[in-house]
Amino acid sequence: MNENIWAVIPARFASTRLPGKPLREVAGKPLIEWVWRAAVDSGVFERVIIATDDKRIEQAATAFGAEVKITGSHHTSGTDRVAEVLISTYPLERPKWTVNIQGDEPMMTADILREFVSKFTASNRPMGTVLAPAKPEEIDDSSIVKAVLKLDGTAIYFSRAKIPFDRDGAGDVRYMKHIGIYGYKTHTLIDFALLRPTALENIEKLEQLRAIERGWDIFCVEIPEAARLIGVDTEEDLARASEALSRGRIE
Repeated sequence: MNENIWAVIPARFASTRLPGKPLREVAGKPLIEWVWRAAVDSGVFERVIIATDDKRIEQAATAFGAEVKITGSHHTSGTDRVAEVLISTYPLERPKWTVNIQGDEPMMTADILREFVSKFTASNRPMGTVLAPAKPEEIDDSSIVKAVLKLDGTAIYFSRAKIPFDRDGAGDVRYMKHIGIYGYKTHTLIDFALLRPTALENIEKLEQLRAIERGWDIFCVEIPEAARLIGVDTEEDLARASEALSRGRIE
């Protein structure tokens, strides 16, 4: 366990596409519980906190043993909700690093989190995230966020569109998808939350573009194992994740 790293899992009840998503049952447990257990089992976080604005989520999370902090309902992104925990709840008690684990990744594993934390903190970059190879059927799916990188492994752009565009049809493009984990030096997280959302962030509904538009570097850790994760945005996603976890496997 690292005393300098906390994990915060943002969770809101009012999901547009799948209302009540954090509490929807996945293989016999609330979706949010799977994410929390992966973070706890990783052994790399001093604290694992669920941040929510909903009493129903607070009650359910407390019942399975999680530490929960109630936040405001005005946040436009999960990162803003995470930042509130550090700014308002722990103004004098803050870790060096904070990891935001999105609460809609029930197939997240302790191994993925350990690998990300190890590589991200070793990089000593102020902000980082996870990428994985995209499957062919995911490339044109707007719910799957794609990314393109500089040669140094930092992000150029993230989009729900198919990027890069293979103009000549060469077919050898390596498409990368974004996985819902963000790491920050905690002072960077707080600086980020004080910035106004940007035009591209509002268009794409991708919080990381707030940093990209301002010229911030986002260090990307490629973890091939994460390609098998199923982020839950729809009923179909929920059914696929539940089936895989019920069988004790990730595909």
